[in-house]
Formats: sequence, structure tokens, C-alpha cells
Amino acid sequence: MPSNLKKIDFPYQEMKLKELYFDESYPKALDGADTEGIRTVLGRPFYFGREPEDRPYVYNSLVTSIDGKIAFPDSPQGPLIARNNQYAGKGGTVDYWILNLLRGSADAILTGTVGINAEAKTGGTGHCYDEQIECYRESQGHSPVPLGIVVTLFADDINFNAAIFRSSEKPLFFYTTKKGADRLIASQAKQVIIIDEDHIIPISEISTEHVYALVSGEEMFDHHRGLRILKRMGVNRLLVESPTVTHFFIQEKLMDELFLDYSCVYLGGDAKSIGAGCRSFTSTDHPHTKLISIYMYNPHFLYFRHQLIYGNEEAEK
Repeated sequence: MPSNLKKIDFPYQEMKLKELYFDESYPKALDGADTEGIRTVLGRPFYFGREPEDRPYVYNSLVTSIDGKIAFPDSPQGPLIARNNQYAGKGGTVDYWILNLLRGSADAILTGTVGINAEAKTGGTGHCYDEQIECYRESQGHSPVPLGIVVTLFADDINFNAAIFRSSEKPLFFYTTKKGADRLIASQAKQVIIIDEDHIIPISEISTEHVYALVSGEEMFDHHRGLRILKRMGVNRLLVESPTVTHFFIQEKLMDELFLDYSCVYLGGDAKSIGAGCRSFTSTDHPHTKLISIYMYNPHFLYFRHQLIYGNEEAEK
């Protein structure tokens, strides 16, 4: 049975994409999802590449302007880069559906508090709104709703009025530090269960009865430790929806793929980009990518999938 959370009746036939490129050598190692709707839009099932041994397979989902901006300065909601493209037609709907495809293909979804606070006004809970994909998850032995994880360094930047924190079908789960966990213990009415390298709880045993705090470090994040813990919990595929966390994970060589939808609008100036305010890479030390696929809805909206390449790795690896 699918969850009782909000669903959207996506118009698959109207969202059909033209496949401009697909790397047929891309290894099929991890199932993503395979539904009639997915085959209608993409023309093929959706799957992932090689699975790391000591951490989840990590990927992101963002929509950008042609100059790499992710939000308008006067109205910083990320979806507007797609929604306010007046020539996009159903291209913006496809962008949102791809986000739902990536959510439904994940064991867990990592979300920043900025995104949660922005979504608080809409009543969204950050789950997959495609019922076909929810049903596919259950057919594969997964829960219908991926585990939602909120990233917070000190737990002092959380809007607990957001719908994601009030849903009876979504556990409260935080990726934080020891300092953040202490603040959660002091602020929550429910019992806070600490998860660390010495206390692992399988993802199948996470419930709505408690609040969970994954402690990845003392006062700063140790993302390598945090992802090891998630892997031991049974999280094999992790979607990152935070642009800042995306940048941090790339800096630490922990991001495997980038899903970047490309809305043909131009912003310029100091509009926000991925990793805004973070340390940039240098001319001699930076990651590369290899294209896995390119899809097009119309000349105003394209969809790119990149495999990240770090150091001297060969693109084929």
C-alpha cells in the first residue's frame, strides 16, 4: 500500500523526453526504479552505477539557469528557476518529476534546514509524490517513503513548524554533531535516540515514536564517518537536496553523481550558485565530470546527468 502522503498525478505522456545521449557503458549495479511512467518519460528504466563498499551511493538533484544560478535573489525558492521559465511548457513539470524519481530511488534523502524552512510555507514533506514509484519501492521490499534526514550542525536553525516535522508517516531524523544532539535532547518532547559508530540502528527499525540524531562529529561534521554510519544502517542510495552539502561532499570526494536540470533562463550578478559562500576549487585542483545522459524536453529545458571524477581517476571507472 502506498503512503497516505500527498500524491501528484503526473502527465507522463506530456512529459516525454528526447534522449540526446546515453552512455551505454554505464554499469547497472544498483536498481533505481522501473515503472510504466518512467519508461514513458525516459524511454528506459532508471538505475545507478557501482556501489561503494563503505558508504552509500551519493547523488544530488538541482535545477540551474544557463549561468549556473539556483535561485532568484528577490525570490529565493529553488523551484522558481524551473517554474518561471515561461517557454518551458511541461519542462518545469519534468524537472519536478525527476526530483521525485530521485527521491523514490533513494533509501534516504538528506535535506538542509534552508530548504526545510523554505518548504514550510507550502506544506510539503520532502517525500516522493509519484504513486507508481512508491508502489515499485514496496514491490522491491522497501518502505514506501524514503528516510528523510535533516542536516543541522548545532540544531539551532530548525523550523519545527514545517510539515516534514509534523507528518505522522515520517520519522524525525537529524544528521548532526554531538553539540547538535545535546540541543535536540533538550528541545524535544519525544525521546532522542543517538546513532553513532557504537550504536547502529537498521533503517528498517526507524520509527515515528522517537527522534533520531546521527552524530557524525563532536562540534564539526565528519562526513566520512557520517556516511559510514548510514551505510551500516542499510542506506545504499542517498539523495542530497542541499546545494551547500553537495559542495561539501564534492570537496571530500563523497559525491558520485550530479543531476543538473538546465532551465534556459539567465540571472547573472550575485544570484546564488551551488556552494555559494564556500571555498572554491583551484585551477590546479578540481574535480571533473563525465556525462552519463542528456535529455531534452524542448529547446528551453534540458536534463543532464554527470558522473564525478576525482584526482587522476579514469573517466571509465
